Amino acid sequence: MRMPSPIHSLIYCPVLLAAWLLPPPALAGGAAHVRAGGEATQLAWQTKGAVRLSQASKPDYLLVRDGKAYSVSVRGNTPVVMEVGGLLQGLGALAQSRPNQYLPDRVDQVKDMRKTETVAGILGHVYQLTVTDTQGKTHPTDAVLTDDPRVVDMTTSYLDSMRLLLGQAKTQQLTGSLPARRRGILRLGNDFVLTSISGQEPAADQFVLPAQPVSLQNLLQGLQGLQKQ
Repeated sequence: MRMPSPIHSLIYCPVLLAAWLLPPPALAGGAAHVRAGGEATQLAWQTKGAVRLSQASKPDYLLVRDGKAYSVSVRGNTPVVMEVGGLLQGLGALAQSRPNQYLPDRVDQVKDMRKTETVAGILGHVYQLTVTDTQGKTHPTDAVLTDDPRVVDMTTSYLDSMRLLLGQAKTQQLTGSLPARRRGILRLGNDFVLTSISGQEPAADQFVLPAQPVSLQNLLQGLQGLQKQ
């Protein structure tokens, strides 16, 4: 995932994890490090539901809280916060149309391979997923799933924060395809691998907006208005 701008933050966020949204239960806060698309990525979530997603080597990050999504970037010493929720659905469709995007359009079949695999020191169960991608092509991929509460909370927190991006209907279909008792994602092919996880509540100041947010949707509408003049 690359985060040179707010737009890139939105387009590449779905690449971090598979797009399977779980129903929002009462979650415990925590933090995790994952390797996603070859990039080291950090994910932190609060018990109250706020989620922060960032690439380890860059200051920009995505913050989801109070039912809204914000792209936070730093220009010089000045933080820039943009509310991007109004554009998430459209950008989500754009991201999913990318030919190399592994985000499936749907899961057609889930098969328990009766094998186990340990990822980040956590025992998981290997499944073969038959998926149809956004190009209409069907192919198999493997996943390692677990019932470990920390991993389930991580998966749930992130994917629930992506509800606006992925759409309600799609996430419900994908969620229903997964085994009910193993919905924590340890690995998805080679695209996403959990490297470490903690069940300790992260510091609250990680989820505070560093500046007054600006609506990206209003900004783009304003630019369109100037072009017509």
